[in-house]
Amino acid sequence: MDNLTHTLSGLVTARLVSARELPMRTRYIAGALAANFPDLDIVLAPVSSELYLMHHRGETHSLLMLPLWALLLSWLFAKMFKSPGGWRDFYGLTAVVLLVHIFGDWITGYGTQLFAPFTREAYSLGTTFIIDPLMSFILLLGFLGCLWWKASPKAAQLSALFVMLWIGTQFYWKQQALDAGKAYALSEGLRNAKVSAEPRPISPFNWTVIVREPEHYHYAHLKLNAETQQSAPLDANWLERTLAEFQPPHLASWKTAAKFGNGEDGLLARDIWARPEFAFFRWFADAPALYRIDHHPQGSCVWFEDLRFAAPGRESPFRFGLCGPEWKSYRLGRDGQVTPFR
Repeated sequence: MDNLTHTLSGLVTARLVSARELPMRTRYIAGALAANFPDLDIVLAPVSSELYLMHHRGETHSLLMLPLWALLLSWLFAKMFKSPGGWRDFYGLTAVVLLVHIFGDWITGYGTQLFAPFTREAYSLGTTFIIDPLMSFILLLGFLGCLWWKASPKAAQLSALFVMLWIGTQFYWKQQALDAGKAYALSEGLRNAKVSAEPRPISPFNWTVIVREPEHYHYAHLKLNAETQQSAPLDANWLERTLAEFQPPHLASWKTAAKFGNGEDGLLARDIWARPEFAFFRWFADAPALYRIDHHPQGSCVWFEDLRFAAPGRESPFRFGLCGPEWKSYRLGRDGQVTPFR
């Protein structure tokens, strides 16, 4: 989730959690601050981009570490607000707000390391795009309702209820997207293929479905509530053209991507993929595919992407590779700029 949504969730949660010993204003401030605390892992980015990638949504988003972070924040808030009861006045509030933040990231497609530091495995419900305007709006209305009806938590309760109903609706549409992928796999005779679905922005009906074979992927951008082919007028803007890429399942344009490619390039890609310098991307990528190989006189650059983030209308934000002759790691930006990744 984006930080605006996290902040709003912290404010609504602050009204829901019982903390009678704390003034409401104090609860709101503590809730908003605690809701953004897990994303302080961004301080790792200036130290090392690779370190940040590996630990983002890691220890600060861990269920196992949550009690310790709640204790730390509670102690800080007790000092900040000079609370007579000390850290105990804040512990329940901060623990619940941190849990809500973790939940908000878990439902997105990026993945959250729920049991760090003991395992780096990332878990994801994958129902919700990382920026969800409707969810943010529901939480905003809930918070404004709390300010208006100060004596009652009903606005916060209704807001939380509608957020859960919205996530449930998204879960339903994810199942529809998965069914469309399974139908395609069956029609192509891909009986052992695995199917995944990634949420896309703007609409809960927009999904990217990936059908996975051991070394190939088939993927399509689907609009689940459409029956006819989607198109954009000649004078359409970027958003209209992008949304027109999402098609009904029975009219979908399925693309195929190879994990390594073929021939000599395929051998090179396999070699790069197995190198220890590329361990960070092997860990990160859920649907890794060869993006391209750039051959230069001084050495080749072998680029991979993660198809989880393949979306119409924009370049993938996660394209990494190794460049020779030293075979150091680099990142390929959306603008084509190559930067060292370390």
